[in-house]
Amino acid sequence: MAPRPDSLLAGLERVDDVLSYEFMADFRVHARLRRPSDESKDGDPEEEVVKAAYLTLPPAVGMSAIAPSCYSCFDYTNGLADLVVGYMGAPFDGRVDEMTRAPLMVTVRNNRGARMLDTAVGADRVHVILDGGYAGTHLPSHGDRTSITLQTVRGDSLVRSLTDATFIPATQGAPMWFGDILASIIAQTLPKGLEFARYSIDYHYLRNQLYVEEALGIQRALQHVPRYAHCGRATAAHCGIAFGGYTSGLTSVLRP
Repeated sequence: MAPRPDSLLAGLERVDDVLSYEFMADFRVHARLRRPSDESKDGDPEEEVVKAAYLTLPPAVGMSAIAPSCYSCFDYTNGLADLVVGYMGAPFDGRVDEMTRAPLMVTVRNNRGARMLDTAVGADRVHVILDGGYAGTHLPSHGDRTSITLQTVRGDSLVRSLTDATFIPATQGAPMWFGDILASIIAQTLPKGLEFARYSIDYHYLRNQLYVEEALGIQRALQHVPRYAHCGRATAAHCGIAFGGYTSGLTSVLRP
């Protein structure tokens, strides 16, 4: 459900150099950029990572860059996959970690997934640094996501466009210096580890259900939205608690 690089980094002159990007737990979007050939020196890495504060991105980005099919999707945890790898539930230190070096959380859901992980470890491609246990019970998890989930949903441009007929999303984000300050403050108050992953999932479930109910109507939405993700529109303002089914499987934290 991520915006396209050209929309996400519209304010940068190096959009064509974007190789990949990810929203990280420091409330910044980390982007891998190809280093221009005229700036490269012998021995320099061919890539660099920039960390744009999330609030410096234009609020209107998601409105044009995210497909309606993404707003209608509730498989945020890739529930049918044998093995799932992602950043959201892993420990993260914004002072030193970046998307190319940060630990990853892996969820193994069956024997095939276990063989895939064993093969990667045996080939020395990844290293298991923490056994998270079944459903992530041994993973670090701090804070309470309820309040920040509701704040994120209320401030989302799509949600505001659905609930306020007069809302017009801004086409410019916060200035860089101000966005950096806000990102540092917000990152200190965000839930950490597995609770951050739950916050992200809750936010997307709530936002997407509001969209589906608006697009399909209440009755069809009831048929479309999976039971594990359901939170009725009438009670959406009071939700943000556990829906369940986040990490069904054995979890570990990897270092690439």
